[in-house]
Amino acid sequence: KAGMSLLKKYGSPVDIMPKAYLFYYGFVAVHTEPLQICADNMRKSFEVGMSAGESMLAVYSTILSIKIAMFGGENLQACLTEIDYHLEVMHRIQHKLILPYMLEYRETIVFLIGTSAALKDNCANNLELTSDAKQTKRDQVQSMNRMLRSFWGGHSSRCHYYAKKTIETSTGGLFNKQYITWLAGLNSFRGIKNKNGTGSQFLKVKETFKHAISTVRASAEISRWNFQNKVHLLEAEMFSFERKDVEAQASYTSAITSSASSGFIHEQGLSCELAGLHYRKIGQLSAACNFLQRAKQCYAEWGSQMKVDSITKMLESLHI
Repeated sequence: KAGMSLLKKYGSPVDIMPKAYLFYYGFVAVHTEPLQICADNMRKSFEVGMSAGESMLAVYSTILSIKIAMFGGENLQACLTEIDYHLEVMHRIQHKLILPYMLEYRETIVFLIGTSAALKDNCANNLELTSDAKQTKRDQVQSMNRMLRSFWGGHSSRCHYYAKKTIETSTGGLFNKQYITWLAGLNSFRGIKNKNGTGSQFLKVKETFKHAISTVRASAEISRWNFQNKVHLLEAEMFSFERKDVEAQASYTSAITSSASSGFIHEQGLSCELAGLHYRKIGQLSAACNFLQRAKQCYAEWGSQMKVDSITKMLESLHI
């Protein structure tokens, strides 16, 4: 961090700055600095790389900036606009090597926004880029994005499968594994469908929780901003699972407050949603309605009509 600050203050050879931005903010700072700062500096990495004639480093920076922005809860429509801009840039400079990865992230963002965004933004220019792109994608990027779509879409069995695959095959850095491990821990409380498709079972919940909570607690010691809310939410889910209602309610409140403090509007919405489901489970429907309404507001601010629609259905099922 000190070295990066000195480079920014006093300057450095042109060929060093693109690499410094890329590797520090893309792989190191995500563990210590707010994700929003990392995303902004990865955008700077793109600008610096293009100015220095390092177009390959520049376009690789765009993948990391989009991923970090998405993990950091930036507005989804803004993310989609940004990724479409970079797709046009890649098309102009004929950089197609990492195009499949960009399209994978784009698919996740479009899914989270909702069907209407997919129809609106699936323009001919992007279809042309898709037809020219290589069909093979690295398993890690594809599995991670499918896991994200499965998690937010509420497909627990599919999420379990892709989380395991992502963690086993991940070559995308420690932060990816930390984030996916956290989501996998939350997903384990949903219950996974049996192989024959009937009933449900909790697959090694406590084992999955133990691994996930140890991972995020260690991460929170380095960056409370990025990880403390995740610790609180995992703890809340375990307390709820064990029917420790008082402890669960306190932890949900801490998760919501911590997420809001860090600016993670999507995780604030998730914390409110899971709190609402907890209160519904224990029969406190008025409180459940309140938390689900708050989740709906957070998801609307995030830009996810898909999640807004999902919460609306939950609210209607309460019959209040």
